[in-house]
Amino acid sequence: MAAAAPPAAPVSARLSTRWIISPAVDGTFVIGSALAGYVYLLLYVALHVPIGPLWWLWSIAFDGTHIFATASRTYFDREARARNRRLFYGSLLFFFSLGPLLVLAGWKGWLYLLVGAWAYYHVIRQHYGFLVLYKVKNRDLAKFDNTLDRVFLGAMLLLPPVHRFLIHHPAELGIPWSFPGIEKPLFATLAIVAILYVGRQWVRIRRGDAIDLPKYLLLAAVIPLHWLTFAYMSWQAAVPTVTIVHNLQYHAIVWFHNRNRYADGAAEHGRLPVAVSRSLLAYAAIGLAFSALYRVPGFELGQVSDLAFGFFCGFGLTHYYLDSRIWRVRHDPGLREALQLA
Repeated sequence: MAAAAPPAAPVSARLSTRWIISPAVDGTFVIGSALAGYVYLLLYVALHVPIGPLWWLWSIAFDGTHIFATASRTYFDREARARNRRLFYGSLLFFFSLGPLLVLAGWKGWLYLLVGAWAYYHVIRQHYGFLVLYKVKNRDLAKFDNTLDRVFLGAMLLLPPVHRFLIHHPAELGIPWSFPGIEKPLFATLAIVAILYVGRQWVRIRRGDAIDLPKYLLLAAVIPLHWLTFAYMSWQAAVPTVTIVHNLQYHAIVWFHNRNRYADGAAEHGRLPVAVSRSLLAYAAIGLAFSALYRVPGFELGQVSDLAFGFFCGFGLTHYYLDSRIWRVRHDPGLREALQLA
């Protein structure tokens, strides 16, 4: 009888470290941007800095400027404007009308809910978008793992606000009911997803699959931040804390896109996109001016007029919708080229 062969040693997994832009930029603005959220968490929770100045800093310097970032490659790009006229102008008309119409109908509370829920979904979708870009860059595209990555990220980021606002602190959002009965099923589901995810990664490492390091670093950066934020912060403080991460990521990808797309200085795009793609100082200065010019009067007018509040919600709503349409890498060869994914 032949002796049994010794079990084969596991194949050593290798690190795959292909970045979207570069190790330095990705490490600082795509993954490292989470540090800005942790700074906000520390300032508010541990050092008791009032949320007012923190909110204004975020609103003018980061959030309003990232609306400009979208405009720089849509409304300010002559060629993109001509190619997407119905999408761009239809979005403006619909979303700048929607807020005032909801106010006139007596549904201002629903407008608040729409803006808040869509804003948070928008943040999650962007994190998922960067996750996908890292997966594409690192050839991490097995069908089962694509689904599992999406489910894991979604579960990990959706449960914290649901836990806070639907189970323990619904009054913070003006919700008159709570749903304590869903807490145990939600955490049981989350535990199953987490165990399945960790187990799958262990299987892949054991069999020698490449380790998509940027993807794991992104998950490790943003998931704990969302759990800590919604454990210790009400919605007023949570908004800038989780969104500032999104803003920095967005600026990084738009700057990279614009530098590549407008590098030839073609007149067909218009002066502004070319100008802000050549100078980071110009990009920052024009973005800050754009932000201040609509955020400050928008806040002041919104304090005295519900209709003005509804109108200025159009900036955010238009951004959320357009952003879901203009980053479809699979269907846009020009976008793949600008992001160097071709």
